[in-house]
Formats: sequence, C-alpha cells, structure tokens
Amino acid sequence: MSTMEEYLNQLKAAFAEEDIEDFNELKEDLLEQLAICLEEGQTETEVVARLAPPEEIAADYYADLSLDAAINAKTSVVPREEIQDVFIQTQKKRMQKFAKTVFKVLKPLLLLVLLVLFSFFFIYIVKEINEERNLAGIPTVLCLLLLAISLQLAKGWVSKKRRWVNGLSISFVAIGAVLLLFFSVTGQLMYTGRQYYKEINLSSNNHAAFSFDSDADVEITTVEVSSTEKPSLMVKGRFKESDIQKIENGSYDNKVNLTLDEENIFDTFTRTGRSEVIFFIPKGTILDDFHLGLSQGDLRLLDIQTKNFDLDLTSGDVYAKNIIADEGNIDSNYGDVIIEESAMNLKVKSISGKTVITGMLGDLMIEGDQGLSILKFLRSDNVVLNNHSGRMILEDSETKKLAATATEGQVIVKRTKGDLLMANEQGKIVSEENQGTLELRNGYGPTIVIQSSKVNANVSSQSGFIKWLQDPDQSVKVTANTETGELKNDFSKASDSGKYKIDVKSKTGDIKILEKVE
Repeated sequence: MSTMEEYLNQLKAAFAEEDIEDFNELKEDLLEQLAICLEEGQTETEVVARLAPPEEIAADYYADLSLDAAINAKTSVVPREEIQDVFIQTQKKRMQKFAKTVFKVLKPLLLLVLLVLFSFFFIYIVKEINEERNLAGIPTVLCLLLLAISLQLAKGWVSKKRRWVNGLSISFVAIGAVLLLFFSVTGQLMYTGRQYYKEINLSSNNHAAFSFDSDADVEITTVEVSSTEKPSLMVKGRFKESDIQKIENGSYDNKVNLTLDEENIFDTFTRTGRSEVIFFIPKGTILDDFHLGLSQGDLRLLDIQTKNFDLDLTSGDVYAKNIIADEGNIDSNYGDVIIEESAMNLKVKSISGKTVITGMLGDLMIEGDQGLSILKFLRSDNVVLNNHSGRMILEDSETKKLAATATEGQVIVKRTKGDLLMANEQGKIVSEENQGTLELRNGYGPTIVIQSSKVNANVSSQSGFIKWLQDPDQSVKVTANTETGELKNDFSKASDSGKYKIDVKSKTGDIKILEKVE
C-alpha cells in the first residue's frame, strides 16, 4: 500500500457494517495526521508505511468491544489482569478522544474570545497613537501574540497552507519578543506622558471659581497672595498629551474647570505619576466655588473664602485652616481630614480614617463607618454625628443641639454645653462634665457619666451597665430602676429641688449611682 486511500479501503473492509460510524471517526483522525506530516515535508508513502496494519487496528477495536462484553458478562473467562490492562488502555483512548472532541467544540469560541481581545488592544493602539502620539508598548506586543495564537488555532481549516501559517505565527512571536525587549530597555512599556508646566491666570477677582478633578495622584496646595493680583492656578508634573492639549486649549475667564487624567479602560497601561497643583488666591477674594474631586492625593488648603467649599477624595489626607464658606462638603473615603479655625456649615462623610475638627464655627454633620472623629472647641447650633463602629470624641464645645449615634462604636462627650443626645446599640457611651440636658440611650454596652455640676438627664439601657458619678456638693435626686440587675443609688434620698431631675433605668443591667470622690 502506497496511498492513504488504499489503506483506508482495507481498514474499512475489516470493520463490520454496524461499526461503520466508528470507522469514519478513525478515518478523520488519520487524514488529519496525514495532512500534518505532509506539511512537515514527508511523503504519503512514508506516512502510510509507518501505520499499523489495518487488521491490527481493527483487532484492537474489537478487543475493546470484547472487554465491554467481558466486564458486563455474569461469568468471565478472561483473566482478571488482562481485563484490567485492556480497561486502562481503553480509558486512555476514550479520554484522548473526549479531549479532542471538546477542543473541536470550544475552538470557535476560543477564537472569538481572542478576536475580541485583539480588537480591544488594536483600538487601544489606534487611540493612543491618535490622541497621545505614542505607540502603546504592551498592547502592541499582546496584539502580535494574539495573532500568532489565533493563526495556530485556525490553521486546521487551511489544509494547503499550513507551512505558511506556521511561518507567519513564528514571525509575529519574534517581532513581539523584539518589541518587548525594546520597550523594556527604553522604559516605554507603560505610557508616562511628558513633563509639563503651566500657569493659568483668571481675568478678574469677581465671581472667580476653581474646579479641579483628577483620577491621578495629585498634591494640592493653596497660597494667599496680594489683593492686587488675580486668582491663578499652576499645574506641574507628567501629563498625557491629550490632557496637555486640554489645558492649552481651555477657555479661562473667571473660572477654571479642569478634569485631568480621567480614568478609563484605555488608560490601563498609563502611569503618569504624582502631579502638583497650586492655587493662588488674592487676599480678600471671595470665590463663588472651590471644588476638588480626586481619586488620590494630599491637600493643604489655607486661607480660602468661598460660597461653596467642596472636596471629594477617595484616598489621601486633607489639612484645611482658616476656611470661610457658606456651605462645606467633604467626602473622604480612606484618608485623614483635619480642619482648624474655620467657619462654615460643614458635612463630612468618611468610611475610615481620622477626622479632626477644632475651633470651627457653624453647623456640623459627620457620617462615618469605622473611623475616628475628634472634635474640639466647636460653636454650633446643630451637631450631628453618626458612626457605625468607630470612635467619636467631642470636647470643650457649645451647641444648641447634639445628636451622636453609633451602632457598636464609642461615643465620648466631655465639657460640652447644650441639649445632648447620645445613642448606641452595643458600644460605649461616656459623658463627662457636660452642661445642659443629657439623654443617653444604650442597648447592650456600658454607659458612664461623670458630673460635678447639676444637669437634667434621662439614661436608659436594655442590658448594659450604667455608672453615674456625681459630686456630692452638687447633689441631685436620682430616680433609678432596673428589673433584674443590681442597683446602688447614693442619691436616692437627696432633696428634690424640682429644677433638676435625673432618671436612670435599665431592663436587665446593673445600675450604680455613686458619689464622686476626688
């Protein structure tokens, strides 16, 4: 036999009519093997000569059938060791056949995925060349690699040009390797933009406003300058070419409104590093708006007068001093916020991190999750503090109304005057030397009150421990009640002046009302 056709005819003759479907599958495998060998330069005669005789292949096939019959038979005349050996070989063949079938089924889907990836990286390359005047290093290398893999997967559908396809795939891989080495040596794997410096001057102090947003790492500073100067802005650092053009072509009259390094999927391989922005604000100038929206950065903001003060920061620290505004809003997810000697109605939202506010005039609202809030020397009509599991400390302040609530954190208020409400579900409440009226509600955590002066108070707890220390020289009649806990009240027989009243109750917790000892 010198041709595959003759070989297949003899093989078909060795198969029974009912097994012709299995023969056809075997025929496809042999023809595919022949095509690969021919592509490698072998002749058809050489390939056929190396194949096992048709009778032997047919005998193996029917041996497998006999194995199935022997395994399923009630009695077996075949030696057990032989059955096990044939079974193992049969299972290997079946697994190989199953793997080939799965690959044939999944190959179109895999090619589709590779095509989608190639399209994305190709668009990435075109956009970066067009907008940034830069050849995207990593996407270019990946495009070449994806082309090589795709050609290898698709070559089974091109029977006459497989050698050409192999050569083209090797060429793509080689070019990709050379470019990868080049980009690595020259430091161009990631696009880093170019160094840039620009000063932007506004035309007038009247109704001036600044708005700056960036998804890159930015250091922000404000500087107070002479009242004779105009508001201005300085940007310095590495920027993408498209952002540089945005700055150069921007229209600036009385307002700067810039959005730089805006994050998108086509900046996956862009690394511009930290930039610097400085705002120059003339003394006495009242801005219409001062807005910063940053993904990450550090802010040092001093001596700003504005109608609206707005900071939106994902990570990074804020230090602000002498900020005068009608309304203020600070949203900092993971950084520290420090505000000193300022006046505004302020809202602060933080997931974690530290919030420190001292010497502030105006209403205050803080929404937190698990951070630390330290507030000192506030003068406010309304203070609202909400925290989940963090710690809130208010000291030496004056407010008409305070509402401090937590789920499982700590609420500590010291030396503060006003109508004070402190509520917690299972955390700790501490009230020390406050003036005004106290309303303390705790579910399951401890409540501790230390007082030298007289106050009106209502203290309630589900099962938490309550301890009240009162200066005996400022005694107040205390009414205390617990259903099942231990009760001790040193002020149960104090005279009732009628002006001050303290009511303490717990459902199941212990209550101790004790004389304060210096």
